[in-house]
Amino acid sequence: MLSKFTVGNFKVFKEKNTLDMRAATVSELSETNLLLTEREKLLKSVAVYGKNASGKSNLLNALSFMSSFVISSAKDTQSNEKISIDPFLLNSETKQADSHFEISVCISEKIYRYGFEVNKDRVTKEWLLERVKTKEYPLFLRVHDSFEINGRKFSEGKNKEEWTRKNALFLSLCAQLNGQISQTIIDWFADLVFVSDNLRAGFYDEGKFSENFLTENEENRLEILGLLKKADVGIEDVRVEKGDSSGFLDTLRENSVELLHTVYDENNKPADSVNFDLYQKESRGTAKFFNLAGYLIDAVRNGKIIVIDEIGTMMHTLLSKAIVLYFNSEQNRKAQLIFTTHDTNLLDNELLRRDQIYFTEKDKYGAGRLYSLADFKTADQQKIRKDADYEANYLRGRYGAIPFIQQF
Repeated sequence: MLSKFTVGNFKVFKEKNTLDMRAATVSELSETNLLLTEREKLLKSVAVYGKNASGKSNLLNALSFMSSFVISSAKDTQSNEKISIDPFLLNSETKQADSHFEISVCISEKIYRYGFEVNKDRVTKEWLLERVKTKEYPLFLRVHDSFEINGRKFSEGKNKEEWTRKNALFLSLCAQLNGQISQTIIDWFADLVFVSDNLRAGFYDEGKFSENFLTENEENRLEILGLLKKADVGIEDVRVEKGDSSGFLDTLRENSVELLHTVYDENNKPADSVNFDLYQKESRGTAKFFNLAGYLIDAVRNGKIIVIDEIGTMMHTLLSKAIVLYFNSEQNRKAQLIFTTHDTNLLDNELLRRDQIYFTEKDKYGAGRLYSLADFKTADQQKIRKDADYEANYLRGRYGAIPFIQQF
């Protein structure tokens, strides 16, 4: 589970900004919206609001970059290859400065803090610490090509420093060489699920996951069908028609997802059924919800973190609300949801705690800032009350993070 994620000098974020998944000292919705571990109380879901181009998607992209770099840096790069990092470009100092990434995670009741700093040429710093009770112990520290390794707690890193390329992460190398702790953290990153309708975001799979998930076994199919029925999209069944090829020059036909609808007679009584191809005859909102369904079920079942950019696009607001409630329910005991949205109907004090609502906003120099409603103070230095009308106050501009649009 994710405790904290910090990013600095990456795209819109000039300074270090932190998404904190640890529960703040607020009392509302504690029985449903929190994950309780032996070490921490963590949020089951977080919503990120802000005007267009304020940094919402960039926050998710930062986590996605960290994940892909950790997983692949030791095995997929050459020694002279540049690192595809994107620093804050609206300041002459940050163009050449290092970008900063750090996570704190809870894995099997152990808490690790891992991070690195990087530029286009090399990894300049890297660190891994383990927290025991209230104290942190370094497992390894790296500054350029200099390493300090805790041989007792991180023996898998001993005598491997010289094998680490300047543009690769030491953690990734140790995992590649069968290090147990490092592989545990790599596996945590591998279990992150990124979903977006934005092709530029780099994590769009055109529904293949849900399609494959549905065909794995009957339990999965019935769970997806259950979600589709509860979503009130008017279907009776769902199935995948496998693609096939015949003839020497025929190309392989893609699988098709078919949703079964009831056909009624002249007296409006069920008489037959018809199958509609999901992507040709169903609405885009129905297709999007099907694409999400497999991820949602898999995340709650297996305790994964699902990251969704623009959760409300093409879907009714009540359907988006149902997804958030699915994660905030008592049945979810280990999964987390992080999402961006413009859907202000989700700004509901009966749905989200104050510490589950984040905003992104740019200053006049183009630098993004991330802050939570739990930390926000009014002009007279008062904190927001838990019974406040979050949606109305946000649209009035009382929390910032909205556009001030002139008449067109």
